[in-house]
Amino acid sequence: MNMIPSVSRQIAFVQYDDQSSSMTVQYHTGFRASYTNVKQDEYLLLFTSANRYDSLMRLTESRYMEENISTK
Repeated sequence: MNMIPSVSRQIAFVQYDDQSSSMTVQYHTGFRASYTNVKQDEYLLLFTSANRYDSLMRLTESRYMEENISTK
């Protein structure tokens, strides 16, 4: 399991589980969001990004869009 600490003022950390290909975003408010089917390459892009917050928002937005399309 890998973790990126302190992504932004709103996000405490992002955690990735390569066994289940899932990612968890922990907010400073206590809210926790989980995303499934996240490829390790996508997570590694977050890890190496100069702007982790923007990269995380792009990734989570694409996951949100995929979920809403697949549930309709």
